[in-house]
Amino acid sequence: MDDDLNTEDTAFQIAGVELHHLLLDMDEIELAVSELALYGHFYRHFKESFGLIHDAQTYWLEDGEYAKYADETIQTMFHKRDDIEQQYSFADTSSLPQIARQFLDDDHPASDSKLVATYALIKAIQAIEALANWLFDLELSVYSLEADLVASIRQTDSKQYLKLVDRVRDRACGFEIRSREDFAMLLGEADKTLMLASLYGQIENVDVSKPGFHAHGFLRAALGNLTASQASLRGKKAGEGNRNPDSDKQQAATKRCERICKAADRHISADPKISGTDLVKAVVEKDKIASIPTVRKYLLERLYLPR
Repeated sequence: MDDDLNTEDTAFQIAGVELHHLLLDMDEIELAVSELALYGHFYRHFKESFGLIHDAQTYWLEDGEYAKYADETIQTMFHKRDDIEQQYSFADTSSLPQIARQFLDDDHPASDSKLVATYALIKAIQAIEALANWLFDLELSVYSLEADLVASIRQTDSKQYLKLVDRVRDRACGFEIRSREDFAMLLGEADKTLMLASLYGQIENVDVSKPGFHAHGFLRAALGNLTASQASLRGKKAGEGNRNPDSDKQQAATKRCERICKAADRHISADPKISGTDLVKAVVEKDKIASIPTVRKYLLERLYLPR
């Protein structure tokens, strides 16, 4: 495994938020995506994608906690995702674990099912990136018209703001087609790969030395149970979320608001006469905490704006 693996190298943005850790940052990414103006139009797409990601993450749970080597392994595979994909595209389906191990330590303890689930997780994140970033770019285009006016419209007349976004959307239908096609392709790959991880997991739990064991019969039965096991896993995760009194999204939103306010305080201290527009721009471009609409929303709520 790469000893000098830098998380900055693995970071990329989804809806204006940088993703560094595929285990630790997903709540913040999910929150950012949910704040997109057209999120409601694609709710089912995102719900399925994040559900698949959560399912893939559960493969790394051991006694209710993530395995100690989970984060490092996932980061390495994410960093090497293009290399893995290139080799996998010319190889047999069953070779995925062996391909992934080429980029890990020789004695790496992760099971095949964990490595396959990680590849599914990566594909699902890439699917979200394709769809969310197209939606995010639509809003950036709207703000490029007249940032202050658009921000005011978004706060006071959400329907009018949606009309502005839809106008930009209509003028760039080619980007929508490409983004939606990429999303469908990547999510399809993620879903198939997670089914493969489930199959590996079942095989890992079978005692092959047991009398009467027949590989062909087992594989047929395992394939038949894939759909049921996936549905059960999703239901279990949903139940865990419902039992949690403190919403993960709410906690992530609070933390993000605090980070935005601290960044604003720092910029105001450096330049007490900074305008509202420049303050938002500084927080977005220099601190890279969130998108323009999100930064404006929290600064308005905390009375940093107008100024």
